Amino acid sequence: MTDRSPSPLPPTTPDARIQHPLPVHAFPPRSIDAVKVFRSTLLVTEGRDKVVKLLQYTSRLILLLSSTPSKRLRPFISQMSMTRKVLKLGHGLFPYLELTQGRIPKFVLIRAVVEIINDFWDDVYCLSRIGLLQSQRLQTVSEVWANRAWMMGIIMDLYVLMGRKSAMTKKLSTVDEKKLLAVGVLENQEQQMRRKLLTEAYWIDISIVKLLADFGFCCTSPDVWS
Repeated sequence: MTDRSPSPLPPTTPDARIQHPLPVHAFPPRSIDAVKVFRSTLLVTEGRDKVVKLLQYTSRLILLLSSTPSKRLRPFISQMSMTRKVLKLGHGLFPYLELTQGRIPKFVLIRAVVEIINDFWDDVYCLSRIGLLQSQRLQTVSEVWANRAWMMGIIMDLYVLMGRKSAMTKKLSTVDEKKLLAVGVLENQEQQMRRKLLTEAYWIDISIVKLLADFGFCCTSPDVWS
């Protein structure tokens, strides 16, 4: 889906009053606490989904690579998948709200519809598994179509990310050409721009790897091809 970023804050107006210097100990150095970061992640539904997803994918990878896989892994993977579906119940509301924002590009429209279909069948499958919908056939059909819509969404997202990666490569080459001609202050600005672009390119690559893992996980499901 489309990336959203908050609107930039307006520039602050300097205060004309006399400002006394703050004591040195007013701002103690911040250190990253991994436990607090993990706690903050779990407080967010998407964060919980990512943690469970990591456990699910790691277990599936162990199952695929191990010559003598443990019999406990398969039910564990199934339960992790079910947990993620429970956490994402009603997620189809987000792409629906995006459709109500007015005119949107055709590709974004199709991607939103695919995500709504995926979320709808995921919800039907989840409700069938927990017993609210008493139909084995409906459970089977919903799982098949949820996985198919998921695969289609992955392919579309990969297409978008590969386009972004290509555009980022061109930007980096342009910055490198300017860097050869820049001197002094301009050179520092080009270096900062290049570091920023490299950071963005890094996260694009991470997203591509994540989607490839999703694609591989989806392909191992026999329901997609049935």
